[in-house]
Amino acid sequence: MYEQHWRYMQRIIELGDGPNLYARYNTNLSRRAYRGVDLFTDILPRIRDWQICASIDGTGVIGEYIRTGLDYNRWLANFRAGVQIQRHKRQMRLDFTLTLPGLFEIVNIQQLADELGVDVLSKVVFSFSPDIVMSPLALPKDILHPWVDELIPQVRGALQDTLVQLKTRPTFAEQWPEECLQGIQRGKQRILKLEQIRDQKTTFTDIVSKRPEVLEWWMQIENS
Repeated sequence: MYEQHWRYMQRIIELGDGPNLYARYNTNLSRRAYRGVDLFTDILPRIRDWQICASIDGTGVIGEYIRTGLDYNRWLANFRAGVQIQRHKRQMRLDFTLTLPGLFEIVNIQQLADELGVDVLSKVVFSFSPDIVMSPLALPKDILHPWVDELIPQVRGALQDTLVQLKTRPTFAEQWPEECLQGIQRGKQRILKLEQIRDQKTTFTDIVSKRPEVLEWWMQIENS
């Protein structure tokens, strides 16, 4: 959150307008305090109502792979701190974006929501061209749909709705039949280059190796 957020919120509280304020945050929740001011102890308890939609794409190392800069343990500690002060269930929510690697995490996200006693907001990562291989729609239909069918009974609510709707959406091969292969090749090249830059041990190949048919698809994509 920008430095101005902390100043403005403090000023609103100092002026006595906190009881009239409703605040809604869409945040990666990487920071809960700034210059001695704590969001969960110094700001939110002093306003009328609030909601935090905390962005998350997966748990543990997969979540950290998908979202550059995520420290999952810190994120989880910050989220738990919010749960401890919430007055009703709508105040803390997991805001999950489904990616291809995130298909390996969607059950973990459901379990996390259950453990924390919170609801999940869910959407599929945007993909406006066939080089967005982080999208589950990059997968061939004969790989994607059986996998989704396995996952649907294991989740509920928004997560289940997202999976059901995913089956109604055209895959890249259906949307861009002439461009799909080259687009996916470009997308893989980009991911491999980013992996050379980023200081992470986990790779896309490591993640998809947990599902043989997905690994085979990934390895068959030309890199050049």
